[in-house]
Amino acid sequence: MQIALPAMAENFLQMFMGVVDSYLVASLGLVAISGVSVAGNIITVYQAVFIALGAAISSILARSMGAGDKELQAYHATEALKITLFLSLVLGVVSLFSGQYILCALGTELAVAETGGLFLAIVGGTIVLLGLMTSLGALVRTTGNPRLPMYVSFLTNLLNAVFSSFFIFSLHWGIIGVALGTVLARLVGVVVLWQSLSIPFANPSWGMDKNLLRLSLPVAGERLMMRVGDVVLLALVVGFGTEAVAGNAIGEVLTQFNYMPVFGIATATVLLVAHRLGQKNSDEIDQIVRKTYWLAFGLMLLVALLVAVFGRPLTHLYTHDERAMAASLLVILFSLLGVPFTVGTVIYTAVWQGLGNGKLPFYATTIGMWVIRIGLGYLLSMPLGLGLSGIWLGTLLDNAFRWLFLRSLYKRYKTKAVC
Repeated sequence: MQIALPAMAENFLQMFMGVVDSYLVASLGLVAISGVSVAGNIITVYQAVFIALGAAISSILARSMGAGDKELQAYHATEALKITLFLSLVLGVVSLFSGQYILCALGTELAVAETGGLFLAIVGGTIVLLGLMTSLGALVRTTGNPRLPMYVSFLTNLLNAVFSSFFIFSLHWGIIGVALGTVLARLVGVVVLWQSLSIPFANPSWGMDKNLLRLSLPVAGERLMMRVGDVVLLALVVGFGTEAVAGNAIGEVLTQFNYMPVFGIATATVLLVAHRLGQKNSDEIDQIVRKTYWLAFGLMLLVALLVAVFGRPLTHLYTHDERAMAASLLVILFSLLGVPFTVGTVIYTAVWQGLGNGKLPFYATTIGMWVIRIGLGYLLSMPLGLGLSGIWLGTLLDNAFRWLFLRSLYKRYKTKAVC
């Protein structure tokens, strides 16, 4: 809980930044909401890559700390920043020069693509700031200061709200103002985290850390399968109209809070499992798995129930359009129904990452996302005419499959370890 609670608060604050941005953008109309929503899904793909890298950093570093190897810790820290900068350069160039074309390829209306493309060019073009915040936060958290990334997230959220509000309401910069507020807030966060690092760094080399890449690539691939799949699903949602896109976006913004506890506990799960693995203590790993699942389940269910109860008034903060309202409430309902499956998927993915095996979650996500969530979701929503409900029913079934798949493989792993 010493690791999980600060991580929960950090996740909450990161999600709250999206809530603030969505609320401010809502004052600019449904086209602005839809444009930023679609662009936000692209940025979420980038964020997923950095979160995956952060999980790999935490796992590798915690294992070397468990073994007491300080030279290896310094080497991994240096390699983590090198990989972060390389990925940021690639993603930033794509966002800067191809943002609007990507949104048009998803089938959005021209006005939505222009608005979202501008937001993506500014925020995605400076994605290095998000990458550094994520990787530096992982380094700080793993080396014994789990609260500092939480404080930095609080600071960046506060600055984002202040900067964005000033740019929108005082300078009337619209979408550009929201994007600049996010960029400036993240810049401050990077500076604070960098100055707070206590871990030594090794002399950089031209090569890449093979162990870190071996773990981070499958983890990043798993996240990419998820987020790219989400973008494909969004393209299906676009076919239901601008109101459905806006309502779906509002519902996703509100239900982000449901996932806050489980992601925080998953962060602790990766660190604890990797640390016990470094100590060769397999008995405690099994206890960690059981405790983290039920703890995450109870907390996520509580938050999901609260969001469901207050779903209508919360959605009213963003829009009074009836179709958008109905879409938002539908997303909230399916998020509540999928709590046990979502918790199982996230926790067992974290367990396998802590064990140093990122391939199994990658396989599970690839099958679940592209066969069940997208394939079955398309059949339910389009040919069978369930619309947005079909999309979210496919999502629920995907999470159920991945939970059972990863859990059954872990039971086999545990049996072999005992033997």
